[in-house]
Amino acid sequence: MYKTIVVHVSPVSGMPATFAVAAGLAKAHGAHLVGTAVSGWLELNTLMSTGAPMAVMPTPDPETLRQEARQRLEAFERQCFEAEVDSFESRLLDTSAVEALILESRYCDLLVAGTQDVADYGVLAPSRLPGRLVTQCVRPVLLVPPGLRQPSAKFDNVMIAWNGSAGASRALAFALPLLQRASQVMIAVVNPGNERIDMAAEPGADLATYLARHHRNVRVIGLDTVAETGSALCELARQNHADLLVAGAYGHSRMHDWVLGSTTASLVEQSPVPLLMTQ
Repeated sequence: MYKTIVVHVSPVSGMPATFAVAAGLAKAHGAHLVGTAVSGWLELNTLMSTGAPMAVMPTPDPETLRQEARQRLEAFERQCFEAEVDSFESRLLDTSAVEALILESRYCDLLVAGTQDVADYGVLAPSRLPGRLVTQCVRPVLLVPPGLRQPSAKFDNVMIAWNGSAGASRALAFALPLLQRASQVMIAVVNPGNERIDMAAEPGADLATYLARHHRNVRVIGLDTVAETGSALCELARQNHADLLVAGAYGHSRMHDWVLGSTTASLVEQSPVPLLMTQ
C-alpha cells in the first residue's frame, strides 16, 4: 500500500491528467496526498548573488513567482475537495522543482509527475524534469502522459518491461501494490536472445513464476525486433491495451547533469500510458 503520495503541481496543460491519477491512487490506497509547487526563486537568487550572467533574460519578481505557485496550489486544494480526497496538503518551495521533488521522494512511497513537465526552473541550463526524477529519486516515479482520454488510477492491465536488470527488479518491487490490484500482469521481453536474463530456458519464465505467487493471471510476451527497445515496448503496450508500464531507468552522469539511456528516454517521451520507473 502507498500511504504518502507526492504530486508535482506544475503549470503545464497536462496537469489535469497527472492530478486525476494521483488523486485516484490516494483514494484507492487511503494515502495522504502532498501537492508540491515551486517558485524557483532560491536558485535564481543564488545565481544572481554569484554574478551569473543574467542580462540575456529578464529578472522575474520573486513575489510574482511565489504567487503563481500559490495559485496552482489553491487550484490543487479545490480539486482535492472535489475529488473527495480524504487527506491532503500543499507545499510551496522556493527551490527548483527537481531539487524539491528529489528531497521529498525520501519521505513518500510514490512520486507522481507529468511526462510533459520539461522545465525544472533551472535558470541557465534547464533540463527535462521527468528524466532527472527517474534517475535520482529514491522512490518510484509515476509519469503521466498528458493525452490520456480518461485518466484513471485503475490499472487493470499492467505491463512490466523486463530485462533482468537491478533497476527493473526494483521497479517491480515498488509496483507490487499496483500489481496486486490488477486483473492481468504482462511481462514484456524484447529481444530476449541478446542476453541471458533468467535461470530458466524461457526468458521471463522465472519472473512469471515469482509473480504468480502474488497474482494468478500472469503471462509473458516475447518480441524479437530491430526497432529501438523503448519504442518497441511502447508499441507492445498499445497493442496489448496496457493501463500501466513498469520499467527500470538508466542514466549516467555528464558533469553535474544526468543523461538518460536511449531506452529510458524513449519510454519517458513515447509511453502512451502512465509509466512507473526507478533506477
